[in-house]
Amino acid sequence: MRSPGWLATGLGLVALVAGAGPARAAAPVLFAAHRGGSLLWPENSLLAFGKAVSLGADFLEFDVHLSKDGEAVVIHDATLERTTTGRGPVREGTLSELKGVRLRDSAGTVTEETVPTLEEVVRLAASGKRQVLLEIKVDERKERYAGIEEKVLAVLDRHAMAPSAVIMAFEADTWRRVRALRPDIRTAALYAPRMVAGGPSGLVGVMDEVRQAGVAFIGLHQALVDAQAVALARKMGLGLGVWTVNEREAMRRLIDLGVGIIITDRPDWAKDLLAR
Repeated sequence: MRSPGWLATGLGLVALVAGAGPARAAAPVLFAAHRGGSLLWPENSLLAFGKAVSLGADFLEFDVHLSKDGEAVVIHDATLERTTTGRGPVREGTLSELKGVRLRDSAGTVTEETVPTLEEVVRLAASGKRQVLLEIKVDERKERYAGIEEKVLAVLDRHAMAPSAVIMAFEADTWRRVRALRPDIRTAALYAPRMVAGGPSGLVGVMDEVRQAGVAFIGLHQALVDAQAVALARKMGLGLGVWTVNEREAMRRLIDLGVGIIITDRPDWAKDLLAR
């Protein structure tokens, strides 16, 4: 699929991040508004994503579940209690029912925002000329939503956003499935410290596994990222995203290390430190 003209610059930056060799070492650090910027606005809300677009975030980062009637919706948790006025698993509510609840902000205050559909968020990202880091989630039982990968890909294709998307997951089965369905789509494998510690070869083994699977990015918790990790990702030709970075000093450290993408709930600080 050909990229729309407005994607050329952004995708050029990401190509530098994801590529190997000297050009990659000189790539600029990008930043992603985590859940739209959840320390500034209600997380995973259209309000937050719109604000992040206006701020100039390179990526909108968000999470996808399926409703009872099979609609892809954008919400982090597999249940409604923490971030909405609703109760119960996301998978047990129809889209109409999910649209009937309201989102809470980080202080717990009820807002007028509703649970967005993936269609709404992708449309906003496309009109705002932003790229997306899209995490496919499992349900509250830790089970895969049947057909979720195909639904996500269909939405991206409808808005010509496949070239500007990175599909992420903690579950290897998910990113492997996306790779099998659409090898042209950039994917990211996410790792928490406990996942790396549980492996036989540490970060070297993890990065080698995802590289051999054709994954373009690796997303690491910031505790895993030092100069050695950055050098290893470059050597293996992997783009490196770091989550979730909400302290200015931590952002400065990662900028100095030259990571690929800083994923943060404070995109305003990232923009300031990157002198955008």
